[in-house]
Amino acid sequence: MNRLFLLLLLLAPALAPAADNEFHPLFPLLDADGRQVLASGAAMDEMQTCGGCHDTQFIKATSDHMAANVFADGDYRCLTCHSDFSPPEDWSALPFEPDGSLAASVLEVHKPRDRNCASCHAVVNNRLDDPLTVTTDPAHFSMTDRTGEIMAAQKVSASGLNVAGKNDLTHPFDVHADRVVNCVNCHYSLNNPVYYEQNDENRPSHLDFDPRRLTLAEYLQRPLHQLAKGSSRDGLGAFESADSMRRCESCHDATAVHEWLPYKRRHFASLACEACHVPKLYGPALQTRDWTVVDADGNPRERFRAVEGDPSTADSLIHGFRPVMLARENVGGERKLAPFNLVTNWYWRDAASGEAVPAEQLRDALYANGVPRPAVLRFLDADGDGALSDAEAVLDTPERVDVMRQLLVDAGFEGVELGGEVAPYSISHNVVNGRWANRDCRTCHGADSVLATPFALSDYRPGGATPVLAANAGIAFGGGIEPLEAGLVLLPSTADAGYYVIGLDGLDLVDAAGLVMFFGILFGVSIHGLARFIAWRRRPHTHYPTKRVKLYDAYDRIWHWLQAGTILLLIFTGLIIHKPHIFGMFSFRYIVQVHNVLGFILLINAALALFYTVASGTIRRFFPDPNGFFARAFEQTMFYTRGIFAGAPHPLQKTPHNRLNVLQQLTYLAILNVLLPAQVITGLMIWGIQYSPALSNAIGGLTILGPVHTFLAWAFAAFIVMHVYLTTTGETPLAGIRSMVTGWEDVELYGATETSSDEEVAHV
Repeated sequence: MNRLFLLLLLLAPALAPAADNEFHPLFPLLDADGRQVLASGAAMDEMQTCGGCHDTQFIKATSDHMAANVFADGDYRCLTCHSDFSPPEDWSALPFEPDGSLAASVLEVHKPRDRNCASCHAVVNNRLDDPLTVTTDPAHFSMTDRTGEIMAAQKVSASGLNVAGKNDLTHPFDVHADRVVNCVNCHYSLNNPVYYEQNDENRPSHLDFDPRRLTLAEYLQRPLHQLAKGSSRDGLGAFESADSMRRCESCHDATAVHEWLPYKRRHFASLACEACHVPKLYGPALQTRDWTVVDADGNPRERFRAVEGDPSTADSLIHGFRPVMLARENVGGERKLAPFNLVTNWYWRDAASGEAVPAEQLRDALYANGVPRPAVLRFLDADGDGALSDAEAVLDTPERVDVMRQLLVDAGFEGVELGGEVAPYSISHNVVNGRWANRDCRTCHGADSVLATPFALSDYRPGGATPVLAANAGIAFGGGIEPLEAGLVLLPSTADAGYYVIGLDGLDLVDAAGLVMFFGILFGVSIHGLARFIAWRRRPHTHYPTKRVKLYDAYDRIWHWLQAGTILLLIFTGLIIHKPHIFGMFSFRYIVQVHNVLGFILLINAALALFYTVASGTIRRFFPDPNGFFARAFEQTMFYTRGIFAGAPHPLQKTPHNRLNVLQQLTYLAILNVLLPAQVITGLMIWGIQYSPALSNAIGGLTILGPVHTFLAWAFAAFIVMHVYLTTTGETPLAGIRSMVTGWEDVELYGATETSSDEEVAHV
């Protein structure tokens, strides 16, 4: 019995008759005088109609859309966003209830849906059975036009767009739309109690949570129609869009995933999520809007990015484009690299004030009753058909520019000139996930990085003008505009924007100095070795008696080869990291991990060596005896520069406890006390910048640490060349290396006999 009762209880909603409108009750439609529109035949007035339950005066005063004047007089402002209803010319043709309300089947009120937002903002299609298409209208400058973003759960391959290679693009245009995340989930009303967050400036410092917030009833009466949009204050004090806008971090914990990504925290601190999750846009995005020669309706001539033909027609081909990365102020004041589209606007402007010539007045100067004026046709109508095509409406010669300028002068515009502005538009939609997101480190790290790839601005320059970069707050353009053939490109620069990207950014001066040092040493030892060989061939050979002596114990040899191998591998892997575009056969991510492991091996090995030499007392061998220091240094220098060519005996008689000459001692002191510690410290700070960025940033961050670490690596490479060469100055060229392998060396006994004892060797 109880089970039957529970079953009936669960089935009750399904068995009950459907309500007319589950979201909103029926309501009478009233005109401006408060009369029912069915009786008066007048237009519906939302202030009267909706004002019975909602504070419409408050809503109107706090509405972003009303403040922006996006609604023309007579539009049904509330219903535009809260229904799919289109008002008829004759109200009597609609089914009204006795109380003056429309039937729910005709007028259903609901919260704003994506298609309501789409009527103004972008192309939206959440239906899977209706292939998505787009239309272009110069008079309607939507988000899709600005950025190429399309809000659709539909897969690119299933759309009605003619996209190059679309059969392989089996991902939805936007993963959030595919997951049924609607526009209002992120762009919500700022006083909605579900999303409400008090401004930090107004929240008492002793409260982690303030329960004083609107009830749902209070919210429905006075819903704030300022929507979270990531910027600007609303002036009410309690809400700030920049702090309330829902971003990726509001829903996702990036640190819980991305295990494949090295330096996760560093990437998250420098890159917006969209940098990797919006790798390419497949909507038709504008590249230029040319207002210098408008059409007969006063609209600009538009050219789309990576699109062949008109994207609203079936014979066009959309290739898709990769956005440019610029530094953007994110929510909370964080500055991160994020994707943008850049739209170049060309226009006529007053030379004195800089104000653009209004499109309507420019249209009147070019056309008479919709027909181009004779001067326009004479200079621009190349095919003589009496109309201007987009290809003809181009001011690409001085004569055409002069004709246009004279027409504007005749229309009353004195002192006009051509100008342009590059406007950035941030991209936050069309997010992809999984294998479609960027996972290749070389996309950003390397000379061929997307962060340094020229981004096309315009394929022509009206009158040879050069546009300026828009002065947008919170956006760092990093780079500059450069001419390319007949057009213009932006050459982005992460260094100019205040970043240092390993493998991409670096100081050419450091590399130049390092190369000069390395090849200078290599050239010097090559000349020295060649001179030694020639001198050896020409002079008589002097043979000294030798004594087999064990110079290096097992620890010395193991430490030496482990340190040498580690340093060589560090230099090699560091070179790959520094120039990944040259070594494309290696995985940048794995090489970084290998480099880090090698660095810690070097550090541990050096620390153990320091402990061993101090504990055993052998550290004394690295410190030169101050008695006769300069004389011995001069003698050793003269040996390398003169005596070695004449076959003179080495100034130092090697023993197990005295095997380093004074120049070697100075070199090792510099390496062990300056070069190695500096390289280890800079390497540790680069590795640890993701854990304690404040410490590294205190000395300039990667901008300083990166070049210093690179230069020290060049110094190590130069030292290795010199070190290897000096091992050839023994009895035979390979004697030094052989002794470091076996531990034994045949020490020449200068001035001694073949029967000299070990004690004699020690005192020679």
